[in-house]
Amino acid sequence: MIEIIENAIQLAVTGLCAASALYYAVRSKERTWILLGLFAGVFFLGDLYWQLFLIFYDKTPPAFYISEFSWYTSYLFLLLLLIYINVETAEDWKFRLQPKYLCIPVFTVGMCVFYMQWGDYLGNIIVAGLMTGLIWHAVYGLQMVQKQEGGQNRRMLYIVTLVFCAIEYGLWTSSCFWMGDSITNVYFWFDFLLSVTFMLFLPALRKAVGR
Repeated sequence: MIEIIENAIQLAVTGLCAASALYYAVRSKERTWILLGLFAGVFFLGDLYWQLFLIFYDKTPPAFYISEFSWYTSYLFLLLLLIYINVETAEDWKFRLQPKYLCIPVFTVGMCVFYMQWGDYLGNIIVAGLMTGLIWHAVYGLQMVQKQEGGQNRRMLYIVTLVFCAIEYGLWTSSCFWMGDSITNVYFWFDFLLSVTFMLFLPALRKAVGR
């Protein structure tokens, strides 16, 4: 029951985030809002499939890859949003292969190998690639805002992205050590924090684009 309630909260939050982003997209005609709307909207669809299966069959879907495909696609839209923001605002947006950046793929690949003990190889490889891109762009963006006029406006967007990635890793790790369908399961706390993070993307992007 707790999983159904928690998923319902996340559905409401991601749906509201998607609707709000698309509303801002229509008003401002900014591509950034379209990408944020797609990020939240596609994540919503993945949650919806999972929730309907829980309600009608009282168990997690055996074809879980349907939801995972939606979630992976949503990560891609968030990555495209960061790339678009960086390209539009930085004179030199390409990555510089500094040692501090190389620790990112070391972490994501290491976690990928760890998760392969419980999940499929292909899915974990896809996630590792997307998470590497998200973390890399967010860290790069935080470095660049120090050097650009008005760059501080984008700081919150990069920070929220890093928080989102950290919570996702907490969520996946806690799912490897399942503690039951109860409020004491830290998995549900991470999932609730993920819902809160979606709402933080709205003010973060508004500040980043100045609208």
